[in-house]
Parts: sequence; structure tokens; C-alpha cells
Amino acid sequence: MSLLIVDHVTKTYTSSHWFRAKRKEEEAALSGVSFVVEPGMCMGILGESGAGKSTLGRIVLGLLPPDSGRISFNGVDLYRATRRERKRLRRDLQVVFQDSYSAVNPRMSVLQIIGEPLRNFERLSAQEERRVVAGLLETVGLVTDDMHKHPQQMSGGQLQRVNIARAIALKPKLIVLDEPVSSLDMIVQKQILYHLKELKEKYGLSYLFISHDLLAVNVLSDRVAIMDKGKLELMLKES
Repeated sequence: MSLLIVDHVTKTYTSSHWFRAKRKEEEAALSGVSFVVEPGMCMGILGESGAGKSTLGRIVLGLLPPDSGRISFNGVDLYRATRRERKRLRRDLQVVFQDSYSAVNPRMSVLQIIGEPLRNFERLSAQEERRVVAGLLETVGLVTDDMHKHPQQMSGGQLQRVNIARAIALKPKLIVLDEPVSSLDMIVQKQILYHLKELKEKYGLSYLFISHDLLAVNVLSDRVAIMDKGKLELMLKES
């Protein structure tokens, strides 16, 4: 069974033009978008700013309902799911955003940040939570003592590794990577991308990798969809 099915998804936004007698016009952010992500696969969504990539990511995450079409995740229609099904789907569907600092609460320690999904879905003692967080930090190339730090004490690359650790904490089936390295310098970008690749191979993770960077997408993706003006113009298979 396919893990994620995006089937003819359309989304339009209504905008007002003040210099045209306040006439309202509909602008298509997504127009009949369809693709499939299989278990253990990374699908890259490549396109320039304004192509519709971020809208697609929000729809796949269940944050923005489409106007038409269907999103099926792990065999469940994402926007027709029951409350119980939605809770289960939230566990299996995680995200890493572009801005590592805005994605976390600056008042929380790294232990609290990574432990948050564990507290939401698992019943662990404080000691067990610390043990799991320590293991996750080591998995993403950080050290156990980093759990006592706060975001302002870490570099952008270190904090993005914390965000990745949080995303894999519950062993999800799919992680949406929304421009996860675009705000980092080239050396750190390469480190993060290859680490994501290692995690994918080690845990059988599936990714939806949204980016404007062709080189970054090629490092990680098994298949690439080119998005232009809300449409998928080309599908490139791995050679």
C-alpha cells in the first residue's frame, strides 16, 4: 500500500485588487496536483518561490484543506478522518521546517523540545524520557549534555539537528522536510542532508522534501517532481 497519495489536489486563493475597483480574483496555488510516496522513499518537490510548494506541504500536513482532490495517508483520507484517526496520523506524520529557531520555543530546553512529542504520545517516566532524548541526540550527531542547552546557545545547524531529533522521536512513517537546509551555510547543509540520508536508510523513513535547491534535492530524493505555477510539470526518476 502506498504511504501517501496526493490525488488531483487543487487550492485557490482569493485576492482583492484595490486599483481595479476592489475586484476579487482567484489565484490557483495548486492545480490538479497528483503524486505518490511509497514506504522508504524520498519524493523531492522542486520549484521556485511562489510555485505552490509551501501550500502543498501545509495540505499534506493536514493544516490547510484543499478545495478539491484527496490526500490519503497510510490508507486514511486525511480530511475525512475521525478524531481518533487524526491523533494516530499526527504521530506518524512529522515535519522539519526551514527556520530552526522559529520552530522551537526559546524558553524550552533541548530536553523539553525533543521530549514534547514523547510526552504527548508516550507514557514515560522522567528518567526514561531523558534516556530516550540522549539516544536521539546521539543519533543526530549531538552529545548528551546538549539536552541542557536552550536554542540561543546553539548554532542554526545544531538546532536543526534538534528539530530532526524531535521529528524522528516517535518513529514516524513520513517526515515533511520544508526547505530544511536553505537557511544554513553550504558546509552545514551538506552535513544535514547526508545525515538525513543516513537516517532514512537506517530507519526506513519516508520523506517529502520541499526545496528550491536542485543540488540538495538530488542528494536525498529517489524521485523528483518539478512544480511550476501550481502544477507538477515533470517527473524525474532516479537513474
